[in-house]
Amino acid sequence: MQKILLDFRTMNTKRQVQEYLMMKLGFPDYYGKNLDALFDMLTERGEDTCVGVFGIREREESPDSLTVYFRQLVRVLREAENENPHLCVFFAAYEDNFEE
Repeated sequence: MQKILLDFRTMNTKRQVQEYLMMKLGFPDYYGKNLDALFDMLTERGEDTCVGVFGIREREESPDSLTVYFRQLVRVLREAENENPHLCVFFAAYEDNFEE
């Protein structure tokens, strides 16, 4: 099983987030660098993969332009996990591991 830890505490732009995801998740150069492309890449993943997500709650509570984007990112990660039996996603904050 592949284990990947994602730490979003220092991300300041959508581009930084997408570049970071591409690097950490090992996506190919043709990765579209948007949330739809992220969903596609995660749902097509055939290797068992566990992704730990850190720093999201802190970012969602800050008054910056990425607040909505991080909420959308969480939704995409959860939906991809539901779609792909090879994918496991967990969040650092206990309460974030449950859908509302």
